[in-house]
Amino acid sequence: MIELYLKTNEIKKLDLISEIKTDAKDLFNIRIIDFTDSVLKEVSEKFGLDLSIFNQRKDIEISSHYLKSHDQLSFNFSIPNYNSETLFKEEEIFIIIKKEVVFYFLSSNIDKDFVNLTKTRYDFTSIHFGSHLEHFVFQIGIISDYYADLTEIISKRIKRFYENILNSKEYDATDLDLIMILNFNNLLIKESISNFQRILHLLIQNKFELITITTKINLELDDIAVISDHIQFNFDRLDDLEENINSKIDLEQNKIFRTLTIITVCISLPTLIAGIYGMNFKNMPELDWKFGYPSAIGLMIISFIIALIYFKMRK
Repeated sequence: MIELYLKTNEIKKLDLISEIKTDAKDLFNIRIIDFTDSVLKEVSEKFGLDLSIFNQRKDIEISSHYLKSHDQLSFNFSIPNYNSETLFKEEEIFIIIKKEVVFYFLSSNIDKDFVNLTKTRYDFTSIHFGSHLEHFVFQIGIISDYYADLTEIISKRIKRFYENILNSKEYDATDLDLIMILNFNNLLIKESISNFQRILHLLIQNKFELITITTKINLELDDIAVISDHIQFNFDRLDDLEENINSKIDLEQNKIFRTLTIITVCISLPTLIAGIYGMNFKNMPELDWKFGYPSAIGLMIISFIIALIYFKMRK
């Protein structure tokens, strides 16, 4: 699907790249959702875009995700998608700025989340954008808000999990697995924000037609820095939670080992008596007693009870 954002704040939806007019003067940005290789080829040929950045998405270096030429700026970053109830999934976003038009290439999942976020927090119809760059900075603000929502979702899950752990008396491996999932999701957000911050810093440093909006980008960087602090708080909470669970598991194991130790000691005394009378010696007068057998049984029971009384007194 293709969406055109016009200077009149209108949104047009198209099905084919060929339907886009390259000489349209009221065009702010073009969003290409769930793009394919054939669509990328059409866009490249129609608008003269350099799409080499799509071939470097797996590179680690930030230089591979931020490419600047005399008439085009391209960058991309991955962003977690929170549609999953448990494990987040990374989605790629590619942004290209050329000839006063901003091109967005993203998945329908991320686009849906951005659209819902925009409708929830802003009256888009009442906002007037003076240029494609102002609209671009507005989209940066939406991404920043999206990061804040992701972090809030993780924070709520951690708090809810914390309450469940405090009210629970049983712990197992699934609790630790959930901590690992929350840690991983938090890590995805942290990595994505880190890359996004570096891209915004590069935008300011390279001044690619962005001199007029540098202040706004700096404000977004301040917001993202606050979000990063909350992400670190989440890591600290998860570390505390994992330590708490491990401590309680250790206490439960110590109780089990203590119980087993008491049982072992209590049984060892009757076993000692049984072992003595199981020896094949000729001179064992108790073997000839009329009450020898019940006396031995009684002695074993008494030794077991005495051991229990002793441990109970010692608590």
